[in-house]
Amino acid sequence: MGVPKFYRWISERYPCLSEVVKEHQIPEFDNLYLDMNGIIHQCSHPNDEDVHFRISEEKIFADIFHYLEVLFRIIKPRKVFFMAVDGVAPRAKMNQQRGRRFRSAKEAEEKIKKALDKGEVLPTEARFDSNCITPGTDFMARLQEQLKYFVHNKLSTDKLWQNVNIYLSGHETPGEGEHKIMEFIRSENAKPDHDPNTRHCLYGLDADLVMLGLTSHEPNFSLLREEVRFGGKKSQKRITAPEETTFHLLHLSLMREYIDYEFSPLKDKLGSNYDLERIIDDWILMGFLVGNDFIPHLPHLHINHDALPLLYKTYISVLPSVGGYLNENGHLNLANFEKYLEKLSEFDREHFSEVFVDLKWFESKVGNKYLNEAAGRAAEKEAARKGLRKKEVEMLSLQKVNGDKKEAMADDEEEDDDLFETEFRQYKRTYYMTKMGVDVVSDEFLSNQAKCYVEGIQWILHYYYHGVQSWSWYYPYHYAPFLSDVRNIAGLTLTFDLGKPFMPFQQLLGVLPAASMDLLPEAYRHLMTSEMSPIIEYYPLDFKTDLNGKQQEWEAVVLIPFIDEKRLLAAMEPNNHKLTKEERDRNRHTECALYTFDPEVDFTYLSTLPKLFPNIVHCYVRFSLDEPPGLQRIYDRPSSPPPTKVTYLSDKEQKDWVKDVQGITEYYMKRKGIMINETSVILYGQLLTGRKYVPKANGVVELEKQWSKQVLPFAYQAVVKDIKAFYSSLTSFKSLDELFPLGTTVFMVGNPYYGAMGEVQESQDIIQEGRVRVVFNVHHEPQMESLIQNQHKYCVKYSPGYFLASRLGVTSYLVSRFSGSIFIGRGSKKNPCGEQRANVGLNLKFNKKNEEVPGYTKRTEKEWLYSAAVEELLAEYLERFHEVFDLVSRNSHDDVFYEDDIWPGEDQNGAEKVSEITSWLKSHPVSSTSRASCDHQLLDAIIVEKIEEIVEKSKVSRRHN
Repeated sequence: MGVPKFYRWISERYPCLSEVVKEHQIPEFDNLYLDMNGIIHQCSHPNDEDVHFRISEEKIFADIFHYLEVLFRIIKPRKVFFMAVDGVAPRAKMNQQRGRRFRSAKEAEEKIKKALDKGEVLPTEARFDSNCITPGTDFMARLQEQLKYFVHNKLSTDKLWQNVNIYLSGHETPGEGEHKIMEFIRSENAKPDHDPNTRHCLYGLDADLVMLGLTSHEPNFSLLREEVRFGGKKSQKRITAPEETTFHLLHLSLMREYIDYEFSPLKDKLGSNYDLERIIDDWILMGFLVGNDFIPHLPHLHINHDALPLLYKTYISVLPSVGGYLNENGHLNLANFEKYLEKLSEFDREHFSEVFVDLKWFESKVGNKYLNEAAGRAAEKEAARKGLRKKEVEMLSLQKVNGDKKEAMADDEEEDDDLFETEFRQYKRTYYMTKMGVDVVSDEFLSNQAKCYVEGIQWILHYYYHGVQSWSWYYPYHYAPFLSDVRNIAGLTLTFDLGKPFMPFQQLLGVLPAASMDLLPEAYRHLMTSEMSPIIEYYPLDFKTDLNGKQQEWEAVVLIPFIDEKRLLAAMEPNNHKLTKEERDRNRHTECALYTFDPEVDFTYLSTLPKLFPNIVHCYVRFSLDEPPGLQRIYDRPSSPPPTKVTYLSDKEQKDWVKDVQGITEYYMKRKGIMINETSVILYGQLLTGRKYVPKANGVVELEKQWSKQVLPFAYQAVVKDIKAFYSSLTSFKSLDELFPLGTTVFMVGNPYYGAMGEVQESQDIIQEGRVRVVFNVHHEPQMESLIQNQHKYCVKYSPGYFLASRLGVTSYLVSRFSGSIFIGRGSKKNPCGEQRANVGLNLKFNKKNEEVPGYTKRTEKEWLYSAAVEELLAEYLERFHEVFDLVSRNSHDDVFYEDDIWPGEDQNGAEKVSEITSWLKSHPVSSTSRASCDHQLLDAIIVEKIEEIVEKSKVSRRHN
């Protein structure tokens, strides 16, 4: 994540923060982490301004390797070297990636066109498309193979590397590079043997790494990055050779001291309640308010316009009165945050006052109230050009409003205040109408804007402190609300659905423009270009950008539509089978790889580019997958397999072999989430089911292992070998009288008294024969025969949908549709407002999950059946909200229906109606009824009650006897 201009601002405000890296003057570090994408971009397209620049893939790989060697040699980590390449990102990040890639493709096309118009002759070789630095592309797959080679080579030949654990989290491991690094740090910190004095060094180009490093609260954490020269010419070529680059170290321990000094006025106000760690957490939160990769920046709140000092000043003034902190280890304290924003929102009025007089001037020119966005932008520019101070503007404003007359009367001042507030509200309303395209800026709209924005802040905090809380969440607008409109948030409930990350090809289709379609598998390319594509509107050939108060073109908002995840996946589905085997292998997720030096492992590692990188004849690397807790760790086997006896398989054995391989692969993938790749060896074995005491001669017992009768296949690469099984001998018994002492309570697990409880009697006369004497207390089972014979009287009766439809006077389609899901969106079909949807269906059947609701619905092989309870529920629904049925019946092919289409009258409030429906459904008992698989046979609730009655009567009768 990047925060524009943030690094420059902190460098100027805290001038001693960075030190130039000098050889032999660098502190020792235990762990070095690399955010690899910065290196990949630098080595592959160092000068985008030069349309003549060409570079071979081999040179890119060689330059990347060289860069890695230099960084390793500078820092010399003692324990861990972690390389993280960006994998599939959360949806919130993908929207920003999509904007960047569309912009870069458009800029490249424009630069080439300008060069050709000038008569320049461009090279015939294809230029490097930087959009290929995206998970799942051919380029990233080849880069991953070369990085594996590089690690094997360095571990086998460089002694400096051989005492270090090398981690490679490639593009196939989901998550952004820097966040995969932080996930590793968090997991290491959670281990009981973690050393709190571990010294960390993180390399990367993003300015937000300062915030990311501070979230760890590690005392010894430094950032490494190239020197940044501010104010240089955009056309200057970046230095790519690491030997010529000046590196800087930024020590977060010093950053912590600067923050402590920045907020030192709070020490006197808070006294013993002053907590630097909590202050740092709040400092991180404030950094998110000036813009980031996941949510838009707040209007007019720009770093280069002193937004950060304003945030800090407001924080210092508010914190003593709120009774706590804002950010509680990644969780927003909404009540405190609302008080902070309430004070901060005064900035909106102050900013507007600076352009108020210019707005009045434009009003006189336009001839009506301020409804012209172009006028608003011009007014802001004019005010900035004049450099008008607040007091001067207020004086000019009064002069224009009152006809250059000085009026000191209180009522005139009140009238001016009212005018100011009216214009201020209209100014914000114009922003929402022009930027977000809404017709009515209602209180509900503003409330939703506030919730979305606060939800975004909370998602980012979760992301930074705990990892991804939702892969599918994203901020659904291109613009943020005004500070003064983010209010009434203390009572919000913010929850996130974790979901799962996109597969690489799904992300590629989600973020790439049509100009980069060659980076996609051929099976999907037509979805970007064909007029018949169901998602063609997501790939506009031309689009607008909006600086929205920014100065640089790269900061502009790219106005392209957001991807609808369901539509994207549905469009891809029919084409998935067209993928080649190589493409299917590329479209996967894997764990982070751990490489270590092992002198006992000696094999030849073959290079995929032998002309550039020779084979490693003696490779001493052990490889494993660094998996989450609870998953079995898998190790690579040596290149020399153990001796085996080879026999030829018959046709039947060959078919059984293929069937077993397919079954194992699917089991690991679908049940355990592990891809075991190609299986060339299968082991057949019997599972250990337990241990059993077996009587021997003279009353002796032995504990023997019991094996399953079923022989099962296991993939060789998923078997962990040479593990010693430990069995405790403390509970082992040697003889029958030790195993069954006199008076021991036992249970019968065989015929004829299965489940009966008994007591061991004196057995010395028969123990030698391997037997013991037991007296069992046998109870009579409750009499269920009558209930079994008459259970049909108590069963719920189910009927087909057409039977209910005829009794209700509606179509079978409506019965089927309303017993499932019905989605109602905001606005109308022609003019939808946002993507918020409410489900007003009864949710009594679930086709995809093969689930039914006992007592209400039942699924047969042919059709769905419904109980009388469903008929009563639909009848009440139809009586209360018949207009919903009317619209659904008229638009049977629609997936989503809209409020304004159902309730079109001006006096009808669709949102209230939807809220009324959902409240009614929640109040009905059906909302708390649990689902069950359609494949299960369940007893109806009333039969269960009858069984319970019989059992209770049996217990009472037994006690009386």
